[in-house]
Amino acid sequence: MQPAMKKANPTLIALVLGVLVLLGIWVYRTFSKPELHGTVVQAMPTIPDIELTDTSGKPHSLHHDPGVKLVFFGFTRCPDICPATMSILKRAYENAGSPKNVKVYLVSVDPETDTPAVLKKYVEYFQKDFIGLTGEGDQIAQLANAFYVGFQENPDGMVTHTDTVAVLDEQNRMRLIYNQEKLGQGLLDQDLPALSRGL
Repeated sequence: MQPAMKKANPTLIALVLGVLVLLGIWVYRTFSKPELHGTVVQAMPTIPDIELTDTSGKPHSLHHDPGVKLVFFGFTRCPDICPATMSILKRAYENAGSPKNVKVYLVSVDPETDTPAVLKKYVEYFQKDFIGLTGEGDQIAQLANAFYVGFQENPDGMVTHTDTVAVLDEQNRMRLIYNQEKLGQGLLDQDLPALSRGL
């Protein structure tokens, strides 16, 4: 005579299924890549190792610093877009907890005016952790070209320039670009905590 089969406990089955569902959610959230809102740079070009001059007057390349980098080309006399963008970068950086593995750069497109001392005062007004870079015109033009950034001085002395923020990964490859529309919508603010964990 066959022994009687025990009936499965419905409560136990429900409990086990619940635990498995919660485990699946945790694994997905922990290991899946979050959706980022910047425009993806498909070519992922590696930015060249070009030495400019930092606000202490010392040679400084983007390659000197580890981690993820946010790079904006602008100038201290800029009346609107530059201070607005620097304010957005400050807000995003501080809201993300000022992550140590994220560096934020302002590269001057007006090196004749933006001496290291002028740039230092400007950058530190927004955030003391931010890095200002200036240098010779041809060096800046070479670096700007690698970022697909254009700039030119107008007859009135102001400089017209591309106003995007580029994101470099740990290998100095350009991975994302945030235009002014995305910056204004707070999408960099949303993405920076995830970006700070690496690309």
